[in-house]
Amino acid sequence: MTEANPKQSGQPERDAAALRSSLNQFTGTERWYRHPFNPTLLYTDGVKYLAEHGGKQGAYWLLDTVALEIAPFLAVQQQAFGALSLTVNPDKTAVITVTDGNDETLASFELFYTDLLPGDWRLFLIEEGEHRILLLPSEY
Repeated sequence: MTEANPKQSGQPERDAAALRSSLNQFTGTERWYRHPFNPTLLYTDGVKYLAEHGGKQGAYWLLDTVALEIAPFLAVQQQAFGALSLTVNPDKTAVITVTDGNDETLASFELFYTDLLPGDWRLFLIEEGEHRILLLPSEY
């Protein structure tokens, strides 16, 4: 069984710059992953990497938020594209802002705590047939 805490698993703890550098290496995806609670949500290798390495305990909570709140919201709004900006503050609070890709804000979600590394993180959520696909900008 793999440990969730990098210090316990022998993996070096990552900083935001190292994580960002790793994420920029993802272009396209070799495999699609299906979210267990929302089978219409697929995500890429890069998003999976972010979920696994984004914080001491990972950032799978972000996938759950997208699957259970943001993807259904965009479907109801009949928005085929959503640009997600996640700003994590040094005090571990965060805000997820969803825009239409042209800076028109569609929704905003406040988080009172996250262990995701501080910084600004961007993701895209696109409609593809009956699915919503969550991907990194470099994978678009």
